Amino acid sequence: MKVRAALLCAALAAAPAPAEPAADEARAVIAAVLAHQAAVRGSEGGAQTCVVAALAAPPAAGGEDPMMPDQAVRIGFQWHAPDPPARARPMRVRPEPGDPRAERRRERERERERMEPVPLPPALPQALADQLNALRTAAGPAPISSLTAVDAALVPAPLRLFGPGGDCAPLTLSAPVFAADSAFVETAYACGTVCGNGSFYALQRREGRWEVVGIADIWIR
Repeated sequence: MKVRAALLCAALAAAPAPAEPAADEARAVIAAVLAHQAAVRGSEGGAQTCVVAALAAPPAAGGEDPMMPDQAVRIGFQWHAPDPPARARPMRVRPEPGDPRAERRRERERERERMEPVPLPPALPQALADQLNALRTAAGPAPISSLTAVDAALVPAPLRLFGPGGDCAPLTLSAPVFAADSAFVETAYACGTVCGNGSFYALQRREGRWEVVGIADIWIR
């Protein structure tokens, strides 16, 4: 597998430099990442998340990561399948004020939801992981699209653009980088001064649409 990945990387490096992708291609990649973020966060988590308009510069494969904040811990890079959408939970009727039994029951439900384990997505097949690693290396650290910011039309509800004084957890995306029919985007989510995580998205163009095919968790704090 390592030999195959090395040959693929060498072939990509020897190929002519790709033409600059149209901004529409980069917009489609960002839209696919945000659609996945909205799906996995669900209605409650998504409503508390704001997307930072400015796109950050993507890091080099294996190099320094300017999007990783202080007090964060780096995670070993491993591709896994995209996280599934948040499970839909039935809406519950809020107890009437002064009903202590209903409120205690609701608190027990909240605690059970917090303690309920969330299954980890499976690792990608090794052949696909090797292919993505080779493409990621070939893509390099520099974005080759003119897209530098996210506009409101790209942000699906319940996510929204980050604004002044916004009481929400900011989600920052890097500018996408491209290699062949693949694209890569890093995300950084900050849910507090000592809370957050970073992920690396791999997307591939299939039948004219950009699809998330793999994600790697890269840091947590």
